[in-house]
Amino acid sequence: MPHCFEMRFHTPRPLSPWTDRLEEEFAAASFKQPLQLYRPHGMNTREGWLVVKSCGYADLREAEASGALLRDGLLIVAAKQKVGVEFYLRGATNPIYAYSGQIEINDPGLPLPTILTNDELKEMMGTAAESAASLTANQRVAAELLNGSFFEMPPEASFLLRVSAVEALCPQADQTEAFRTIVKSVLASIPKDAPPSDRDQIEQALGRLAKRQSITSAYKSKIKQLIGDDKAKEFEDLYGLRSSFLHDGSERGNLGGAAGAALEIGLELLLADIAQS
Repeated sequence: MPHCFEMRFHTPRPLSPWTDRLEEEFAAASFKQPLQLYRPHGMNTREGWLVVKSCGYADLREAEASGALLRDGLLIVAAKQKVGVEFYLRGATNPIYAYSGQIEINDPGLPLPTILTNDELKEMMGTAAESAASLTANQRVAAELLNGSFFEMPPEASFLLRVSAVEALCPQADQTEAFRTIVKSVLASIPKDAPPSDRDQIEQALGRLAKRQSITSAYKSKIKQLIGDDKAKEFEDLYGLRSSFLHDGSERGNLGGAAGAALEIGLELLLADIAQS
């Protein structure tokens, strides 16, 4: 009995009318078995869902591992080409469905909003199959956020997703012992007659700071290291816009340009992080 994996996905861009007859096979060195791309039977043509399936693996674990490799490849390529991709059932379960035998399931899709031509789709799939890049957990979160930001939503939402993608790539490091010693001395200097509520607030803030690097310090360090000081300064300005919008509602309706700038930094940082790792 053959062991297979199947993965369903769509993009924010409507598919070409000819995609209904799409049946394409990709043979890539990264996969033991060919990948079959097609439009699933019974799917509403306006909903744009596609299936990629591959069969002939030794066991379910090998099938799922191959599916995971393709998933990561698609996330990278779709973000890099600014197309965007979303997997069916993402969040509820693993989007990779590994099984034994020949099974066909028809799942409902979601409404979609410039036509994605067959040639563009085939190029994206072929590049993803050849990429063979496994992502770290943080890289995958960033790639998913960037891909999600291409779907129809207000500019403010796209902006926040893209800023969050950069944050995901900049984990906060543990503080050094020397830094913790400084924090302890600052704590000891709090006046004994300070109001309890003020003391508690200061102690909690300093306690968090003593454990981990601040978000600002984390993103400045990572961005400077991988893509340069200018990009770090640019993102600092974007992060300031993010904070003003979230806390004061500032710039509502004017964040389209900031969303584009955050996308460029997010993509460049993601690709640099993947290359480094």
